[in-house]
Amino acid sequence: MTVTLPDIGRNGLVNSVRRLSGLNNPGYRKVDSAADFIAGMVANLEADANGDPVLTVANATDTAIVGIFYCHKTTSFYQAVHAESKTFGTSPNSATIIYLDHANIKASSCRVTTSLGVPWTETTHYVVNTTNGYITRTSTGIGASDTVLVSYQYEDPNLSGIDQTLGSGMAATLEDNGEIATLIYDTSKAYTLMGSLYSNASGYLTSTNGGGSVVGKVTKVPTSEDAELRYKLVV
Repeated sequence: MTVTLPDIGRNGLVNSVRRLSGLNNPGYRKVDSAADFIAGMVANLEADANGDPVLTVANATDTAIVGIFYCHKTTSFYQAVHAESKTFGTSPNSATIIYLDHANIKASSCRVTTSLGVPWTETTHYVVNTTNGYITRTSTGIGASDTVLVSYQYEDPNLSGIDQTLGSGMAATLEDNGEIATLIYDTSKAYTLMGSLYSNASGYLTSTNGGGSVVGKVTKVPTSEDAELRYKLVV
C-alpha cells in the first residue's frame, strides 16, 4: 500500500522552512524510526537492517544527501537569532556579563563578533551559559564597554514536540530544484553570497566543508533584521 502524506503547503512550516520557488514535487520516503529532526535539516538516505532505504539525519561527511526534511519528528524546536547587539556595561548588562534575549541556548551554536563582524573565540574570549542565556567575557580581548554581535540558536518554549511521521512511518522532504528560506542552520558559522552549504555533524546546514556533499548555494545571507538563510538546493 502506498502512503501519501498531505501537502504541507507553499508557505512551509512556520518558524522553520519555506519554499520560495520550484520544489513543486515534495518527496515522501520511509524514515528511520530512531531519527530526530526539524524541518529544514539535511536528510540522508541509508539502508536499514533489512537493506531497505530509509531517511536519516545527515552528518558532516555524508555523500548520500537526498534533500531537506519538510516535516518534524522531534521533542525540541530551536530558532535562529542573527547578530543580536549587546553592550558590556550597559544596563542590564555588567562590565563582565551580557544577557541575551533568550535562554536555553543550543550548545556550540553561538558566534560572537565585534561590532564590525570580526569573530571572537569561545573559551578564549568569552564563555556561554547556555541554560540561562548569558555570556561572560574573559580578561582577554573583549573590553568592559565593548559592543558585540551574537548569533545563536535557542529552544523555543512556545513549541512542543511533534512527530509528523506517526502512523505512516514516512517523512516529507524537499528534493526538487528550487530555492528555500530557513531558520534552521548552524548559527556559529559565517555565510557568504553564493557560498556552498553542507551538513554539519548534527544535520544542520553549515558553511564549513566537513567532507560531505554540497547541499546548496547561498542566495541571501542572514542579517540582524532578517535571520533567514536562503539558498538554492543543489543535491
